[in-house]
Amino acid sequence: MEILPVASGKGGVGKSVVAVNLAGTLAQTGRQVILCDFDLGGANLHTLLGMRNNSAGLGNFIYKQVPSLEPLLQETPVPNLKFIAGDCLYPGTPNLDFFTKKKLIKELSLLEGDYAVLDLGGGSTYNILDFYLMTRSSILVTTAEITSILNAYSFLKAAVFRFLNTLFSPKGPERAFVQEAIKQNTHGTDFSVLSIFDGLCEKFPESGMKAKEGLASFRPQIILNRGRDGQDLEMARRLRSLVRAKLDVHLDFIGFFPEDTEVPVSVARRTPLCLLNPNCRFMEAVQTTVNRIVSHGFGLDDNFMEGGQYDNNDLERLKNEFPGAGI
Repeated sequence: MEILPVASGKGGVGKSVVAVNLAGTLAQTGRQVILCDFDLGGANLHTLLGMRNNSAGLGNFIYKQVPSLEPLLQETPVPNLKFIAGDCLYPGTPNLDFFTKKKLIKELSLLEGDYAVLDLGGGSTYNILDFYLMTRSSILVTTAEITSILNAYSFLKAAVFRFLNTLFSPKGPERAFVQEAIKQNTHGTDFSVLSIFDGLCEKFPESGMKAKEGLASFRPQIILNRGRDGQDLEMARRLRSLVRAKLDVHLDFIGFFPEDTEVPVSVARRTPLCLLNPNCRFMEAVQTTVNRIVSHGFGLDDNFMEGGQYDNNDLERLKNEFPGAGI
């Protein structure tokens, strides 16, 4: 089963709406999909699905009231889509210990299906980062607002630091080196993760190469939500260039979801747009992204995303790749 964690650097960017409609559209292709509410402190996906919050959720598994995740699966209004609810009943649920978190990740991998879409909480706590790093092609939702772009960069920076921290033994000299390098990374300095790699390779050649190889496989997928026009694509391109230069991470830009008045209507009616209005502009863009996910496409290539001006062929390609961008 392919796991797709969906995160955001901050709240309010429409992450949960994106997760619900991605999962629903994947299910409508005939694939077996499980949507999981991993926002352990503010679960609300049941509302977007039009379901009551009266069934067992992740808290019941975390507190050992059910032996596995299997009993938590619920049917949804979308055919082929099952749902595991989050949990706000237990005040300690968001603060998972290491072993509970590892058990939860293991149990998730044992579920039967084609895709599991995880709606993670907002922010960059260790729990969220660890769930985000479960795969090397996790999804990050942002908008074109400068604060959202900067928060997306900060989230990815925290993810890289977390990846480096967990790569080495807790009491090993490599982790101590990484932690010291992170402490020295103060605001206002010209930071680049490459400097950490250079230091690792100099002091621990084998471990440094291991870290480089591991990070090279990390290819987060970016969805720009609430887009207004083609100029917003430029913000996505700038984010991609910044992350490449400072974090040495390759981003795949897989979706441009336009601002659409049908989205708040679906939220108010507690019905996913993939059921309520599958032909609207928002859902047309979601379908394009789902096609890319299913085919394991990597979005626009390096030369295009890091280039200068768009020529006519580029603009035509943009229209096809990102419907709703107003190009």
